[in-house]
Amino acid sequence: MSPQPPQPPEPASHLPFLVGFDGSARSLAAARWAAREARSAGAPLRLLHVGQAWPTILPISPEFVPVLGESVLTSTALLESVAAELRAAHPGLIVETATAEGGPGSELPRAAAGARLLAVGASGHDHRHVPGLGSTALTVAGRTGVPVVLVREAPARADGAKRADGVVVGVDPAGDYGPVVDFAYAWAAVHGLPLRAVHAGPQGQASLEAAVAEASARHPEVPTTCASRPGEAATVLLEESATADLLVIGRRHHRPLHGLGPTDHAVAHHAHVPVALIPHT
Repeated sequence: MSPQPPQPPEPASHLPFLVGFDGSARSLAAARWAAREARSAGAPLRLLHVGQAWPTILPISPEFVPVLGESVLTSTALLESVAAELRAAHPGLIVETATAEGGPGSELPRAAAGARLLAVGASGHDHRHVPGLGSTALTVAGRTGVPVVLVREAPARADGAKRADGVVVGVDPAGDYGPVVDFAYAWAAVHGLPLRAVHAGPQGQASLEAAVAEASARHPEVPTTCASRPGEAATVLLEESATADLLVIGRRHHRPLHGLGPTDHAVAHHAHVPVALIPHT
C-alpha cells in the first residue's frame, strides 16, 4: 500500500481560541474577552480547566463522597455554566469545554499547540513580589509557542461599545520584529483599529518607520503612526498603551526561568490593557 500523502495543516481560522479557566474572576474576564475576539475572527472557543491528578478513591460507605471527586464535578459544572453564558452572549459562537489533569504551567502550553492563541487571566497589581501577575500566567506566557494574551480582571466591554485607541505594538528595529508586527497589523485590520508602532531607543523615527513599512503596505486599510522615544522600553510602552485596546510585544523563545525578559515582564505586570506576547526567535 502506498503511503498516504501528508495532510495539509488546519486553516488558522479553524483553530480555536484557547482559554485557561480556573473558576477565578480573572479567568472569567479572559473567557469573556476571548469569546468576543473569537467571534470577530470567526474561530471557535475552547475553555480548558486544568486540575491536579489524584489517585482514585473508593468510597467506604454509600454516604461517603470524596471531596476530590466533588471538586471535579464542580469544575465541570462551572465550565458548562460559563460556556452557556458565552453562547448566549455571542449567538453562533462554537464554545467547547475540556478538562485536563496536571499542572497548568505545563498542560496549558501543551494544549495551546493546537490553538490560534491562548488567553489567560492576569491578577491585579502587587508590588511585593514577582508573582503578582500570577505565577501561572508568568509560567504559561514564557513556555507557550503560540501568542499568549494576558487579560486583566475588569468589566467586560459591552458589545458595540466604542473601542479604545487602537493597537500599540512595541518594535525593536534591530530584532526579529516580523511576527510581532504581523500579529498587530492583522489584529488591527480585523477590528478596524488604528495601529501605533512604538520604539524606545536611539534608532530614531526613520528606522522605526522602515521596520513597519512592509506590513503597513500589506494592510493599507490600517491607519499607522510611529513613535520613537527615549527612555526605558517598559515605561514608554506602558505610557503609549494606557488607552489602547491591545498592547502587542515580542517574547523570545528559550529564555531561562519563566521565559520573559525584563521588559516583557514589566509590561505584562503593570499594563492596564490586554497584553499579547508573541513568540519569536
